[in-house]
Amino acid sequence: MRKLAILCLSALVVSSRSASAQNTCHSADLNSAHFIQGLNAMMDTSQAAFRAKLQMALVTSSAIVLASDSATCARAGLAVDSIAKGFVPGATHPPTTAPLYVIRVGTSFTVADLNSPPSDHFDWVFFFGPLWEYRGIIGM
Repeated sequence: MRKLAILCLSALVVSSRSASAQNTCHSADLNSAHFIQGLNAMMDTSQAAFRAKLQMALVTSSAIVLASDSATCARAGLAVDSIAKGFVPGATHPPTTAPLYVIRVGTSFTVADLNSPPSDHFDWVFFFGPLWEYRGIIGM
């Protein structure tokens, strides 16, 4: 019985840690509209080479949508955290817990974290494939 109690307590501690590190997505606002507008502009035929560098498929505007489901938002947080670890290996990076802008582009994803290092003129937008493999970053 004692082993069962310890096992249950351990599971509770582990689940509370992972839940606190999970992200939520921002709801629709001016920022999300800005990012969606920029992604729609990337679908212009003149942007084909740029899309190819990011391995981004040509999609219709209806396939560029703001994500809101908790599983996608949590996965986006993990993906962004893994990129931060890659930029500065060995450094301690606390998990991202602030809401993110997660936009589905066909079967791929983009993630904007307004809490990332600031820039005077743009926000960093990360590009990921359907399996959350990193494909690139741009300022938008």
